[in-house]
Amino acid sequence: MKLFAKQSSSGDGRVFRSGVWSAAIAAAVIVLAVLVNLIVRAIPSRYTEFDLSEAGLYTLSESSRQVADDLTQDLTIYYLAQTGNEDQIISKLLDKYAAQSSHITWELKDPAVYPTFAAQYGAQDLTSGGLILVCGEQSKVLDAAELYDYDYSDYATTGAANVTFDGESRITSAIYQLTSGESRHVYYTTNHGEQALTSTLTDALESQNLTVSTLDLLSQTIPEDCDLLVINDPAQDFSGAGSLVDELGQLRSYLSNGGRVLLLTDSYYSTPNLDAVMAEFGLTRTEGLVVEGDTNHYLNGYPALYLLPDYASTEESTALDGVNTSRRVLLQMAQGITLTETEHVVSDALLVSSDSAYSKPEGYEMTTTEKADGDIAGPFTLAAYARNEDTGAQVIWVNCGNMDNEGIYQVIPGNVTFLQGCAASLAGQESAVLIDSKALEAAPLEVPGIAASTLGLLFVIVLPAVLLAVGAVVVVLRRRK
Repeated sequence: MKLFAKQSSSGDGRVFRSGVWSAAIAAAVIVLAVLVNLIVRAIPSRYTEFDLSEAGLYTLSESSRQVADDLTQDLTIYYLAQTGNEDQIISKLLDKYAAQSSHITWELKDPAVYPTFAAQYGAQDLTSGGLILVCGEQSKVLDAAELYDYDYSDYATTGAANVTFDGESRITSAIYQLTSGESRHVYYTTNHGEQALTSTLTDALESQNLTVSTLDLLSQTIPEDCDLLVINDPAQDFSGAGSLVDELGQLRSYLSNGGRVLLLTDSYYSTPNLDAVMAEFGLTRTEGLVVEGDTNHYLNGYPALYLLPDYASTEESTALDGVNTSRRVLLQMAQGITLTETEHVVSDALLVSSDSAYSKPEGYEMTTTEKADGDIAGPFTLAAYARNEDTGAQVIWVNCGNMDNEGIYQVIPGNVTFLQGCAASLAGQESAVLIDSKALEAAPLEVPGIAASTLGLLFVIVLPAVLLAVGAVVVVLRRRK
């Protein structure tokens, strides 16, 4: 009996020590898990969270990261939303901005708790879901409707709108406008049959902190605060000396004082006065219309007059510095530009054709796009930059009148980013801020019928059969032991 009691006591001790050891291990594991969790939470979310959405809804673009990294002023973003009903896309995106820059913070403001908060920023009518960005004494209000784009073009056939998220573009543009300094002024001329600037280009320029206004040289003079003058595809020439209004004289006076001009022209219209001004910068028209001989440099399924030029390597211009040069640009019915060495003037090609391109002197009167005797051999400059080093005047000439076009932007977004980069550079802004809206839904995964059948056979029949066979073998082997 004594021996039995002693053995029982020894066993109880081992059990006790084993229990203490297990409890200690469990406690250590719990403590370690808590410590790891705290450490992970302390790491910025950009290193611990991964964006698996197809459109990158929760990932900042390169432009947004650059704008955030360049901040030297503190900026607060107030998100007006009911607590618990926040838009997760927006709140997570705001987390990304805050993680990217120590100068950016954001706060949730529940309108039910702070009913008068928006009013102090002049946003009494701001709906729930809107944002207020504040930097110093300046503020910018973004309504909830601005953060999403609704495209109803297919509504008649689908019965639904195509919704994309435009929040990042709006937020980054607002940050840039609040922190990039004083707004610059862009004027575009009227009364010469010019094409009005599209809303897409106007929005892109305004996102660059450029204020866009019209200018009628028949009744106005070029304002002193004009940082950039845009002349978009004039059907009539500027009037010169001897006319009721000397528009050409105004333009030359503006340039002699360091003015900046972005000119888009179409060879269909004759503008010898404007051509003479460009000639003073060593830029002249190449006769005819450019036709591409390289299939990789014109739009598939269209005539070879629908050019897809290359971006040139620039030395003198900063026009392409903020432009995404991986995006193609489309020029329809374009004319070449010849760059001639001119005293006190430096110039750069911005867009160029391939070496296989040729220009047909007949222009719009051509009867065929096939290369023929008398055609001018390429390559050609299709957009050019020039600067007068004495006066500081700068010009960019795009010899295509249909570049600013809403229809083209839907297919070729590179057109608007290129024009935005040109305008920003000429107006004295350093970087281009243009971010595409992002799809909310992933494209459906389509699996071919044969592949679907094969996968079905694999997962429904083959794999279960293999597992059953392996299980049977294991059971038999265990019984034999």
